[in-house]
Amino acid sequence: MLNFCVVTSHKEIPSSDITFLKSHLKAERVDILGSCGVQFQVYPENITDELRLERSKNIDINFISEDERRVHLLASDMDGTILEEECIDEIADLVGKGSEVRSITALAMKKGLNFEEALQRRLAFLKGTELEVLDHCLSKKINIRPGAAVLFKSFKKHFGQTAILSGGFTYFSDHIQKELEADFSFANVLECKENRLTGKVLGTIVNAGKKTELIKQLISRQGKTISNVVAVGDGNNDIRMISESGVGISFKGSHQLNLSAKHVLKNSDISAILYILGLREEQFVY
Repeated sequence: MLNFCVVTSHKEIPSSDITFLKSHLKAERVDILGSCGVQFQVYPENITDELRLERSKNIDINFISEDERRVHLLASDMDGTILEEECIDEIADLVGKGSEVRSITALAMKKGLNFEEALQRRLAFLKGTELEVLDHCLSKKINIRPGAAVLFKSFKKHFGQTAILSGGFTYFSDHIQKELEADFSFANVLECKENRLTGKVLGTIVNAGKKTELIKQLISRQGKTISNVVAVGDGNNDIRMISESGVGISFKGSHQLNLSAKHVLKNSDISAILYILGLREEQFVY
């Protein structure tokens, strides 16, 4: 079984870094996957803990085997992962409740506050918000991350299906699903009465357990297991699906998620996942 060290960045990787890593890893082979991605074929015994933990200001270093690259489903969180923003924070800013809601978001993302409680507390601040505010938020405040469209389109062509799994809201995820041409999208449904938010959601909350359950359902339809899933997210609500998936990736994630994820991307854009899976830049779909 072949093992690889994949080095990625948000900018071109200097040849001096490539030369150093080839020597340090005692790499058998070096493949330039693209301007921002390089793959080294390595032996497990040459992978030191020191190198595993190394994170410079400009590059990410991740290890993956040939077997782990047999993936058939991409499952991604939305807010803070595919999107640059947290939608609920942006809505709150528009109605003058930004500081209150953002403080709870931070607790939920980084300090382990129960997700359901955090969601309910934040939504309470938005009670009475007109739906026009959500329209404005979607069109003016929400941005899809650079590389996200390339990731979804390329994965769909070369590997399998794609899904958005969000603790956010269908009001946004349905739109993002269309933009990214994702196969599936799951999120919370905002309850509305007389064109205003009630401060509640309808049905089962999409929490950490629900995300993992949905992943297992989707991959089982293909006759595969969760070991054939790439899961990516940024918050504590993503820890379970990322730790259980075959290729679990923390993308600009919380400290706790970084500790739980096998793969961490801090310095690359989200399309670097394609390099981790072994694709060359010329295979990317734009």
